[in-house]
Amino acid sequence: MFKDNIAYQTLNLKKGEFLFRQGASVDRLFFLEKGRVKLVRNTIEGQPLVIHIAYSQETFAEASLFSDEYHCNAICDSLSTVLSFSKDEVLVYLKSHPKYTIELLKINTAQVRDLRLLNEIKSINSAYDRVWAFLLSEVNQESKLHFSYSLKDMAQKLGLAHETFYRTLKILEQEGRIIRQEQMIKLV
Repeated sequence: MFKDNIAYQTLNLKKGEFLFRQGASVDRLFFLEKGRVKLVRNTIEGQPLVIHIAYSQETFAEASLFSDEYHCNAICDSLSTVLSFSKDEVLVYLKSHPKYTIELLKINTAQVRDLRLLNEIKSINSAYDRVWAFLLSEVNQESKLHFSYSLKDMAQKLGLAHETFYRTLKILEQEGRIIRQEQMIKLV
């Protein structure tokens, strides 16, 4: 969206490196050229909570355009190439190019919709029903969920202890409701 029209810096980061930290001043917007970046918020209790996982060819931390500080940490989850844009330059560009403002709004709207659905799923008390509802919401037309992050991250996303999540997946598998393969779950 921006890389053909706004100057940027290219950052090559290793797994585990922080791109920015929660509470730091916002002056950049990011596009993930290659890799995977987790946005992790430290809760009031000091526990890390994965709030988003950015994948190749995605912008992320867009909400920072209208904030003075980052509300989470951005941690590379694999070798990553990130394009870093000046927040001020992006805002000026968006004001003069409504087409790209609408594109960014569409991305943000989809993210809000996904977060609302996830919040609804997280309100389900039964771990079994919560996992099943999540799988139903995430599978493609072939009833497959392809993912490139860990099952532990998936459990955290659902607000479940990873042991509870693993146990629930095993039950679903034993019941013949899912087939698990590396980085893929298929509903049957």
